[in-house]
Amino acid sequence: MTHLNDLFPDGPRAGDAGSVVLDDHHTARRLREMIGEPRQSGAAATSDADARALADMVQAAARTAVPVGAGSGESSRSKKRPRRSVDAVTLSAASLAVVALVVAGTVGGIQMATASPAASAVESLEADEAALLNAHQSLKTAQDRLIADIDAQTAEVAPLRSALTGTSTAPDPAGETDDAPIAVTDAATLATALAAVDAYASGLAAITVPELPAEYARADIDEDSLVEVGGAIDGVQERLVAMDDATAEMRAVRERLDALRPAADAAVDAYAASFVPAAQAALGRYPDGEESLRAAVTAAAARVAAADLWTVEGRSALAAYRDAFVALAADQLRFEIERDQREDMNQWQPQQQQQQGDGTQNPPTEGSTDPGTGVTPPVTDPGSGDPDPGTDPPPDGEGTP
Repeated sequence: MTHLNDLFPDGPRAGDAGSVVLDDHHTARRLREMIGEPRQSGAAATSDADARALADMVQAAARTAVPVGAGSGESSRSKKRPRRSVDAVTLSAASLAVVALVVAGTVGGIQMATASPAASAVESLEADEAALLNAHQSLKTAQDRLIADIDAQTAEVAPLRSALTGTSTAPDPAGETDDAPIAVTDAATLATALAAVDAYASGLAAITVPELPAEYARADIDEDSLVEVGGAIDGVQERLVAMDDATAEMRAVRERLDALRPAADAAVDAYAASFVPAAQAALGRYPDGEESLRAAVTAAAARVAAADLWTVEGRSALAAYRDAFVALAADQLRFEIERDQREDMNQWQPQQQQQQGDGTQNPPTEGSTDPGTGVTPPVTDPGSGDPDPGTDPPPDGEGTP
């Protein structure tokens, strides 16, 4: 605020130099009437201090001022989002949404008010009945598979056992009809396999497949009666518990069936593996057979060891080994017969040459064979010289000279 002292530093009514101040008191009075009494000196001093403080503030602001054009020219404050105008489409959509909510709430309230407890119970009954029917169908499928597996495995036992016993021995080519057969395979391993197969067959025969629970059919009930519907639900729940028990029993029978086969398989596989060492023993037992027959025995043994004896191919492999074994044994017998014949010939020829040199010939003994002709000469009675009536006469030109 500017004071009069600042505006008129030379005092009131300062004129030219040397002028006389007229009526100074009258002027002061008039000023007091216009603007009031003059302020105290302390107030003037305070005003001077305020003025100086204001000047300092202006100078400090001037020093730190930034030109107006240096900025971006845009206000740092974000612009306010313009208010969306309400049109007819927006108003219609909002109205429809409110109407839909009101209708949905009304319908739901009506349904809740008019819902019947019996109707809800019928829905629960139908859900339980569907679960019961599904459980019954699953149990029926499990029973059918169990019966089929038992029948199939039982049908495999008899052919296998017949093949094991029928191919383990063979008639002895060197024996008579009433003689005991020769062993083709390892007797101890065969006995173990037969015992396991018999135990397996007994286990299959002892299995009893449980019966299925009776199939469910809903009785005639009043679906509007909560009591009757609730009783039907209780009946279905009881059947579901019984179905769970039947399912557990069927599962136990299945586990019992599956536990029977491994022991029999192990014994049969061990018997099949014994054919390779049995073939080596046969080659040592019949060392003089043809090489092709010996190779056939070795190949047949390897085929048995690699085969599944429960199948038709496995049983065929057993029969093939038996036939190869018998062929090798027969060829060994042939070799031994031919060897004996050669030895007999070697013994007969020196004796015949000695008799021809002395001019005498010893009569043939019973059962001896002429090595030159292969014919058994008749044995003559030393007392009569007649042929033995139990032998046929030799052909013309042959016999004792």
